[in-house]
Amino acid sequence: MVAKPKILCARIPAWVSDHAALWTLLGWLLACQVCAAQSPLHFPNGKYFSALEMETDADLGREAAQFEQWEGILNGVPSSADAGGLDPGGPAVPFEQWAGGAGGQADAVGTQRFFGWMPVFNFHHSTTAGRHVGRGLPLEGTSWKNRPYHVDWFLGSLLGDQMIDGRVDQDNELIAGLRLGWDFDHFWGLEWRFGWSDPNVRLVGTEATPQNGSIFLSDVDLLYYPWGDSRMRPYGLLGLGFARYEFTDDRTIRYNATLVTLPFGGGLQIQQRPWLAWRFEILDNMAFGADGLSTQHNVSLTAGMEFRLGARAESYWPWRSSRRIW
Repeated sequence: MVAKPKILCARIPAWVSDHAALWTLLGWLLACQVCAAQSPLHFPNGKYFSALEMETDADLGREAAQFEQWEGILNGVPSSADAGGLDPGGPAVPFEQWAGGAGGQADAVGTQRFFGWMPVFNFHHSTTAGRHVGRGLPLEGTSWKNRPYHVDWFLGSLLGDQMIDGRVDQDNELIAGLRLGWDFDHFWGLEWRFGWSDPNVRLVGTEATPQNGSIFLSDVDLLYYPWGDSRMRPYGLLGLGFARYEFTDDRTIRYNATLVTLPFGGGLQIQQRPWLAWRFEILDNMAFGADGLSTQHNVSLTAGMEFRLGARAESYWPWRSSRRIW
């Protein structure tokens, strides 16, 4: 009867040593609990509270928990006012504007102010009218700006005007050329055009055999697309450039003159594929008279094929190895 208590007492230290890790964990948790009740907690407003004080203040009622303004815990995280007035219950905000915070909003507002004059003159811009105005089969799932750059060739007829009034005229002739362009907005674009034509030059009032002349055109043009991002896209064009004339007049004087040009007109673009479009255009290649030549209105009627460039391939590798360009 006396040996059993001795055996039980002998087993207790062995059980404790076998579960030393468990006892260490329980002791660590107890120490953390005590420290949490005594150590102060720091809040962004500079005040310190202990856990015991917070429990005591909770009994003071809801009025004691009123704060003047909540502040972000992490420095650099914008509040709703700094992020452009983002409201969870309000309208959706573009990601670029949200990510830019106050700077993104300021840029958007500045852009809208810069182009704010356009609606007054019935012009559009993507910041005021979106992608399109709903005409001409608006594009869905793709966009002209997905391939903002283009290279195209054109071919047509040049209806020539008199080079020297009452003395030297030119016949209608073919005109061909190339264009390089960039659509920097859904409603606006820029182009650089090169054109060549070799019209026959006739001497007015004589039966002389027409002679070969030469005209070279080069200009930079601003394009406006009133319908925006649509499959059928009419446009207006206004440019500035020069024209080089070479011919011999009725007095056997050889001319090599360069005139300033102001091309203006319009046309239509039709998208057949995201990378291919057809183009039809009529322009008045107005050239201002100089060096003995008269002011001319050489009208060009052309058609061309436009190749769109600049698309970026989708890349979701390694989740999806698609390289489809839309």
